[in-house]
Amino acid sequence: MAQSAPVQHHSTRRLVLSTVGGAAAGAAIGLFAIPYDAVASQDRAARRLRVAGVYSLLGGTLAAALAVRSQPAAAMPHRFFLDRWNTPLLLGMGAVQVLDFTSTRYFRQRGKNELLLTNGLVDNRPALVATEAAAVGAGIGLAYLLHRSGHHKLERLFSAGYIGFGTASAIANYRYPTSGRALFG
Repeated sequence: MAQSAPVQHHSTRRLVLSTVGGAAAGAAIGLFAIPYDAVASQDRAARRLRVAGVYSLLGGTLAAALAVRSQPAAAMPHRFFLDRWNTPLLLGMGAVQVLDFTSTRYFRQRGKNELLLTNGLVDNRPALVATEAAAVGAGIGLAYLLHRSGHHKLERLFSAGYIGFGTASAIANYRYPTSGRALFG
């Protein structure tokens, strides 16, 4: 009797639990571990929630990446960079970061305050370029970890979601006239 190759099962539950745990840890850091004494008292609650949201996203993403990376490598039915689906998605991720850079500069030139980053970081062009490059590098890195672990549908959904969220963010930034309300504000 011939033995068949063992079937690899991907632990979606482990991935979800890791993501939720990382997001909760990030939110706790954003809410309780960062001092907000320098922020005006009327802006403290809003700043605390925004920072907690960003740290939650970072914690969830890092925990998901670690959970995916700790799984055994699966057989890769397609290449990562030169695939007919991944190439446009990865180029789209880079393009959406360029769009985010230009829309954020437009946004700040109209005197609007940045919500996720500090205005000092956004107004410093080299620092903003480095931040945008790090963001696209992290996005492509997470897509690659999903690819390596055999989560090919999640890999493509993540890339498409990254492009969609970045495009919506850029549209919101470009919706600011010299005065008036924005799409999301």
